[in-house]
Amino acid sequence: MKKSRLLIVLAGLAVFASGCGYSTGGEDSTVTVIEATPTPTATPTPEATPTPEVPEATPTPAQEVAQTASGVNIIKQNATYYVVEGVNVRSDCSTEAEMITGTTVGQELTSTGVSEDGQWIEVTVNGQTGYVNAQYVSTTAPAGAAAQTTAQ
Repeated sequence: MKKSRLLIVLAGLAVFASGCGYSTGGEDSTVTVIEATPTPTATPTPEATPTPEVPEATPTPAQEVAQTASGVNIIKQNATYYVVEGVNVRSDCSTEAEMITGTTVGQELTSTGVSEDGQWIEVTVNGQTGYVNAQYVSTTAPAGAAAQTTAQ
């Protein structure tokens, strides 16, 4: 009798154990997935970049301006011009002004200024300041003409 009781107790335990939630993974089983949330990593705060100092602007030099006897403003600037057609060098910026000397094609003239309207070139010829009409001179020597340097 002891054996039969033991068998009954073992059978009861087997039935009881199978009903305690143990599953073999059948259709009715539920799987719960737990996703871990990662711990955020602190981002270092960047250091501020210093603003570079802006250098002071170099002032633009004012143009030097002189006035002729007749009141024409001459902007002072040095340049070299070449006579492209014979022109008279005059004492002022006018075709009515006194003639100082004449020029020849290809002659090199040393300029010391230009009228504000660009119509007259201030030149130095034989130590004298004079003016020539801009349409008769160029900053480029004429082709085939040998440049003649004016004495200063």
